Amino acid sequence: MSKFKFIRDIKMIIYIIRKAKLFIAFLGMLLVHEHVSAQGKLSRQVDIPRYERTSIRQIFDSLSEKESFYFSFNSNLVNLDSLVTIRSYKGVLIDYLTLLLGERFSFKETMSHVLISYAPERMDVAANISSKESNRAMISGYVKDIRTNRAISNASVYERQAFLASTLSDNNGFFELDIKNPENLIAIALSKENYRDTSIILLLPVETFKSLKKRRVGYYQVNDADKTVYNNFFGDFFTSSAQKIQSLNLGGMFAYSPVQVSLTPGLSTHGFFQSQVVNNFSINIIGGSSAGVEGVELAGGFNITQYHVDGTQFAGVLNIVGGNVNGLQMAGVGNVVLHSLSGVQVGGVWNQVDTVKSGLQIVGAVNLGKEVKGTQIAGLMNSSQGRVRNQIAGGINSAKRVSGVQIAGLLNIADSSDYPIGVFNWIKNGTKQLSVGVDDSKFFSLNFRSGGRVMYSMIGFGLYLDDPVFKYGAEFGIGAHLMTTPKFMLSAELLQRTNFGDRFNLEDVQRISFRVVPAVYVSKKLQLYAAPSFHYSEAVESPTSKAVLWKIWQADRQRNTFHGGGTVGLTYVF
Repeated sequence: MSKFKFIRDIKMIIYIIRKAKLFIAFLGMLLVHEHVSAQGKLSRQVDIPRYERTSIRQIFDSLSEKESFYFSFNSNLVNLDSLVTIRSYKGVLIDYLTLLLGERFSFKETMSHVLISYAPERMDVAANISSKESNRAMISGYVKDIRTNRAISNASVYERQAFLASTLSDNNGFFELDIKNPENLIAIALSKENYRDTSIILLLPVETFKSLKKRRVGYYQVNDADKTVYNNFFGDFFTSSAQKIQSLNLGGMFAYSPVQVSLTPGLSTHGFFQSQVVNNFSINIIGGSSAGVEGVELAGGFNITQYHVDGTQFAGVLNIVGGNVNGLQMAGVGNVVLHSLSGVQVGGVWNQVDTVKSGLQIVGAVNLGKEVKGTQIAGLMNSSQGRVRNQIAGGINSAKRVSGVQIAGLLNIADSSDYPIGVFNWIKNGTKQLSVGVDDSKFFSLNFRSGGRVMYSMIGFGLYLDDPVFKYGAEFGIGAHLMTTPKFMLSAELLQRTNFGDRFNLEDVQRISFRVVPAVYVSKKLQLYAAPSFHYSEAVESPTSKAVLWKIWQADRQRNTFHGGGTVGLTYVF
């Protein structure tokens, strides 16, 4: 045997061994994949009896109870009340579901759910590795419809193991995927709305096999297609059309990652796939997009989150969340949550949320919510289209039903609110009264009372009949109904009066009063009242002494006085 032939044989043996190692590693990965899949819900062996004219709802309920998971799907896809007859079955669950619903549906699974989606079409892909230079691999190929052989545009193509790269196919179905630090085996997945997901595995021509770093994945079921972050004005404005298409293709699928750093939604450590990644810690210099937050997210400008936030979210301008927020959300301008809030929301200008399950909304200007099982605090306005616990606003509060207190600098509006405090209150099922009366100081006034079944506000204006100094007076106060019967009402009021001269010049003399108002109905809408009262009146003329004088009836004009008094009048009840 010649020396050269011996060396050639040795090289051939080494080559065969290397190829065998790759093949064995590939088989090992497939076996591991099959073993993992076999533990999943869809790959379970099931034994299901025959069903005769049974609703799909009953079959789903039986499977859920027996196999300990839930089904999740768009209610428009499957009519649960449809009656079916289906033979007994032994085999894997996914094949039974296909037998039950048909080939036009696809199935995915989470830790607790089996997700059903409509996927009547199939796709095919031809791909190759064009280069592997500078520790990078370029995957390119074409996507086509397996039935019509036509190119499929805007299909999402992504690396499936670690979700490090993704792209969309062009109008010719062509795609290029640039993967940094590739492994020996590259798993590529393709997703497109109304198409069944497709996967391929490519082997790189390398000499050693590295361990695969597989990233944990999950799914989020979108039950209301009209309430997504991309249907919101700001979410639509700050995201590209390509991101919206990718989100539509991938549905609720997302991957987990510990850290994200972004300059803008298009320039991120997760690249084009960033809007499908849930991060533990995220820093967005100008703005960023993600599938969710389980930790902390910071942005100099804005954060756009497709699904949930569990933790803390800060933005210099705007936070937009398409799902739920559990924790703290703060923004210099506004916060938008399309589903529920359990925690605290703080905004500089406005907060908007569908449902506040528990917690607090605090804002400089406006809080908006459909239903708030918590408290709203706003500098200008609070609005809840349903229930709310408490509302405090410098201007206006508006709600359907308030279970706690409403405090407004100007106006409270509600169908039902027992404890409103404001200049005006317009409560549909509350108090609305107009009264005229005269008191111990010969002040003749017209007062309007408005509020809830318990508390109300009073505002009034009147004139003095024969006072040499005062001509007019304005009153504001709060009251409470202590007793209400068909014939009698007992109330208590605390009010303050400001006095004016004959040219409406303000006189710096105040009168603070507490009075008990018993009222008797003389007709269905008319009450007659006589209210004893206790007052503190400041001196009208220059005080002769700084000591406060106590009198049984009326004030002393030269002394600050605690004194008794009373008012009589008529009230019209709306």
